[in-house]
Amino acid sequence: MRCGSKATGAGRPWLALLLLAALLVGCSGGYRLGTVGGKQMHGLRTIWVPTVRNKTVIPQLQSMVTNEIIQAFDNDGSLRTVGPEEADAELEVTLTDFTRMPIRPEVLDPLTTAEYRFVLIGSATLLNRKLGRKTLNGVGVSGSSFFFTQINSPEAQRQVMPWVAQDFAKRVVVLVTEGW
Repeated sequence: MRCGSKATGAGRPWLALLLLAALLVGCSGGYRLGTVGGKQMHGLRTIWVPTVRNKTVIPQLQSMVTNEIIQAFDNDGSLRTVGPEEADAELEVTLTDFTRMPIRPEVLDPLTTAEYRFVLIGSATLLNRKLGRKTLNGVGVSGSSFFFTQINSPEAQRQVMPWVAQDFAKRVVVLVTEGW
């Protein structure tokens, strides 16, 4: 018997467990355990997303966010988006406010902001037609992104809106499908 034979033999079960753990963690990204959104969402297969209500002063935001929410549901695959007649659930989203938070000042001029975080704030209500009641009622949702002021701050804000709408939509889908 060689000196190193026991050490290498004893290390193999740990190596196998480590590889198994890495495999399980790596494969768990696109799978769920249990039903969509828990017991309150049981049996839902389809969802209707009417046009988002926009109570902010940002024009045309409602169509951008509505399209992003539908696309996020389609990408997620948990619920299929359909028209109002065939839907198991109806999702009402209202955009209520937004904020611009200064993140970082200019290097040469500390009184001027170089980077902002734009946050879109809203609420979501989900009517589960199979249960005949609201399973989410005015739950707060927000989405955000960062932008640099450059020379024209309003233009920089306009350019960041698709990313903010996309982040907002992803958070709405997570709220509905995972019940958080």
